[in-house]
Amino acid sequence: MSPARLSLREEDIVRLALEFLNNRELHISQLSLERETGVINGQYSDDVLFLRQLILDGQWDDVVEFIQPLEALQNFDMKQFKYTILRHKYIELLCIKSEAGGLGGPPLINNVEGAVEEVVQVLGELEKLCPTKEEYSALCLLLTLPKLGDHMQYRDWNPSKARVQCFREIFPLVEKFLPGDKKAGTTQSVFAKNDRLVQLLIKGILYESCVNYCQVKATGAADAAAHKINFSRVLDGSIGFTDSDLSLLSWLQSIPAETFSVPFEQKTLNVDVERLEKPSLETSWTEHMLITPIKPKTFPHSVMPFTRPRSAADIMTRSLLPSL
Repeated sequence: MSPARLSLREEDIVRLALEFLNNRELHISQLSLERETGVINGQYSDDVLFLRQLILDGQWDDVVEFIQPLEALQNFDMKQFKYTILRHKYIELLCIKSEAGGLGGPPLINNVEGAVEEVVQVLGELEKLCPTKEEYSALCLLLTLPKLGDHMQYRDWNPSKARVQCFREIFPLVEKFLPGDKKAGTTQSVFAKNDRLVQLLIKGILYESCVNYCQVKATGAADAAAHKINFSRVLDGSIGFTDSDLSLLSWLQSIPAETFSVPFEQKTLNVDVERLEKPSLETSWTEHMLITPIKPKTFPHSVMPFTRPRSAADIMTRSLLPSL
C-alpha cells in the first residue's frame, strides 16, 4: 500500500495567522506580516485590493480620487463613502496636530506645520457630509482635546487598527461595484475564516490525545489513568511528528465495520480560551504614519506610491472603467 501524503502550503499557514491576528485586533502585527510575506487573507478583486492598500497606507485623497468614477452610478452612496474616509483622515490629522505641539519632539513631528489648517479644512468638508448634527458636534469636540487618547473612544486608537476598521466600513459600499473575475473551478475557499487556526489547534490536541490514549489501552495498562484521556498541551513539542501519528487512522481503517455500530455516550467538549490581555501602547503615531512603509514586490504593494502618488485614476485597472 502506498504511503499517505498530505500537502501543505506555507502561504495558507500565513493566512491562518493573519485571520487570528485580525480577529484579536492585533492589526499592527497583521499588517506587518502582510507586508513581509505579500500574503493577504481575503478574496478580493484587484480594484478592491488596490483600494484597500491605499486606505492601509493612509493615502486618503487618492482613495477618494480612485473611487470618483463610481459617483456617476445612481446606487452608489458617494456621500457615505466620502464621510467615512474623511472622518478617518480627520482623526489621523488630530493625532498629528496633538503630537506636533511640543517643540522638543522628534524632527518628523516638528516638520508638520500645516496640520492645524488641514484639520479645519477637513472638518469643514465633514460638516456637509455628517449624517446628523450630533455626530458633527462630537467631531468638533475632539478638536478641543489636548490628546486624541484623552477621549474614551480613542483610548486604544492606533493608525493600523483604524485603517483596517475604515476598510471594513467602506467595503460593503463598493463590493458590488468592484467585482472580481469569476474563474471556473474556484468555488473552494482560499482564505481563512471562522477562527480556523484555533479550530485546528483544538482538533490537533484531540487527535494527539487520542493517539496517546489508544497506545496506553493497547499496551494493556490496568491503572485508572488508562481509562481517562489526558489532553496534550499546546506548547508540548517534545514528541515531534512520528509514524505513530498515522497509526490511529490506519487502525480505524482495519477494524471491522460492525465496530462502528457499538453504542456510545455522546459528550461535549468545553473549550476555555484564555484571552490575551494586550498592553497599552506608547509611541509617536505620527512617525508611524509618515514613514515610508515596507513594500513587497507583489500586487497591490508594488503599485503603491512611495510619497504622494500620481493621479490614482491612472492606476485604476481596466476591469472598472468599461462598466462605467
